[in-house]
Amino acid sequence: MKLFSLILLVGLLTFFQVLGFSVFGVKPNLALAVVVAASFFIASFWEGFLLVVLAVLILKFSPGFAPEILVFALIGVGALIVKNYLPWRNFLNNLFLVVAGTFIFYLILSPNLILSAIFAKELFLNLVAGISIFALLSFSWQNKLI
Repeated sequence: MKLFSLILLVGLLTFFQVLGFSVFGVKPNLALAVVVAASFFIASFWEGFLLVVLAVLILKFSPGFAPEILVFALIGVGALIVKNYLPWRNFLNNLFLVVAGTFIFYLILSPNLILSAIFAKELFLNLVAGISIFALLSFSWQNKLI
């Protein structure tokens, strides 16, 4: 039941991103936020890998190579691995991975935008999304809703 709920959440939020969800003209990376947050509630690396693959398939449901999808997949898989080695509590680890993932995404694909307001706004929205998703999953997990 838990994996099904995570698949549903990752699929839904990634689909919202594909549809162009934005807040005041800024599009948060919902797929990144949900994959990172969900990585703390999975039973194995392979379940997390499945969530990353699901997000990738929804983000790029057309033929052809897109470098941003490859970067997203590498960041998602990297988060699955790195989360096990971070020293803080999972909530802070989640925040760190959302910030690091957003920064790495921009560093590789658009390094000239890192010092712009666009980056700061998206980073803020990614953090809000990451915190909200992590809080929702924590509440659901603790109250055995999933």
